[in-house]
Amino acid sequence: MRPVADAPLRVFELRGAAAAEALDWLHVHAEVQGAIEDEAMVTVWLVGALPVLPHTGIEVRELPVDPDAPVATGLEHDVPILVASDLLVRPPWVARPEGFRGVELLVPRGGAFGSGEHGSTQAALRCLHAMWDAPPSFGDVGTGSGILALYAQVRGTQRLAACDIDAASVAAARELLPTAQVTLGGAETMPACAGLVANMTGTELTASMPAILRCWQRSHALVLSGMREHEVDAVGALVPHAVVHRETVGAFTSVGYRGTGVAR
Repeated sequence: MRPVADAPLRVFELRGAAAAEALDWLHVHAEVQGAIEDEAMVTVWLVGALPVLPHTGIEVRELPVDPDAPVATGLEHDVPILVASDLLVRPPWVARPEGFRGVELLVPRGGAFGSGEHGSTQAALRCLHAMWDAPPSFGDVGTGSGILALYAQVRGTQRLAACDIDAASVAAARELLPTAQVTLGGAETMPACAGLVANMTGTELTASMPAILRCWQRSHALVLSGMREHEVDAVGALVPHAVVHRETVGAFTSVGYRGTGVAR
């Protein structure tokens, strides 16, 4: 459990089509202590009051909290995610496994695309990890909470850029990576970068590919992730380089392209 502030712990039940989106927003704009997502609703534990949600059609109900009862918020089920034998993702309130000596990413649990839980994120991380070639600058297109850019920072890259079309994701990435240049929009809003990753759906990758290729300086690795198997060939046909590495986690595939090794 992460520490609870002096304000009282309160629990709210959110119902509606946008409940999951509202939870992602709350992870950025409130002191979320835990959350449990079901098909019909989201239960979220907060320090203090529930902020006014910018989403419509959500039914909110505050549930009573028994101060003498143990609180089950879902965080007690969090475990470290071993993405590779020497690559670990964990939230700050989960202890590092004893004896682990590899690359470690500390990311507060938010939306699945930003926390290391989603297959496309894990596939992208595996590909980056396998192909890592220490680019002097690194860009992350469709950054979510910034976990892939965080990998580059942990590995020593100083100049980081990232973008996302979702304002809540941009806010989360800026909080996680305060020294990075994080913009609201697509790859066209980013500076040119030696190494690049894009973790989006196959349709989004296809639409964004001209801007992605303009942003990539081609000196270091390019990783594309978020594709389902039937999308891989169509997306790959848009890149004038050969795939040199491939990772699949669940239903999602990432592919990697090697740069020239000469930074601009």
